[in-house]
Amino acid sequence: MGNPKTGDVRETIIKESTRLFLANGFRGTSVKEITEAAGIGRGTLYWYFKSKDEILESIFLKFQRIFVEGLINAVGNCEGDFVAKYRVFHKFGTEFARDHRDLALASATLLNEILGSKTEAETLVKSIYHRYRHFVEKMLEDGKKEGTVHESVNTALYAHIICASHAGMLVQWFLHEDSLDVGSFVKTFRDLILRGATTKVTHE
Repeated sequence: MGNPKTGDVRETIIKESTRLFLANGFRGTSVKEITEAAGIGRGTLYWYFKSKDEILESIFLKFQRIFVEGLINAVGNCEGDFVAKYRVFHKFGTEFARDHRDLALASATLLNEILGSKTEAETLVKSIYHRYRHFVEKMLEDGKKEGTVHESVNTALYAHIICASHAGMLVQWFLHEDSLDVGSFVKTFRDLILRGATTKVTHE
């Protein structure tokens, strides 16, 4: 049997590191634990990544590629008004959390260790979340121009609220998923956000 493909090994390292960082924290996870979880030697890990910090950066780059870029593309393909675009936005975010649970949680919880560290990872994370928030803000601004979003809405502030609320929604979802009606929860959350920003909301 041949050796695993380069992409497969790299992805395995990222996947197992995400799981371990989520369980033990970035600082609480050793390189030895990563290599054991990935089923590789230390030398193999350093062939793909210069350091544990670079693995962390790769996790956030994966988050950017799958979530942020995927979200922007999904909403960009919607030709409706702000309400229609926000529904696509919310659906994509919910499905991302469902299909990439560890990555969704890690992208939020690892911020506690990164912020204030003055590392390249912190700079990267800030740029990713800035792009995400700026996209939400532009959605709101476009909604104002078309008359769907209230004139009184502070789009910059509301974009922060939406991004922060989505992160909190995921934590509540995963914390109480055994007893929570997830479908009703995410739809109610969606409609509350829309009700606060728009001139009218139609329920589905």
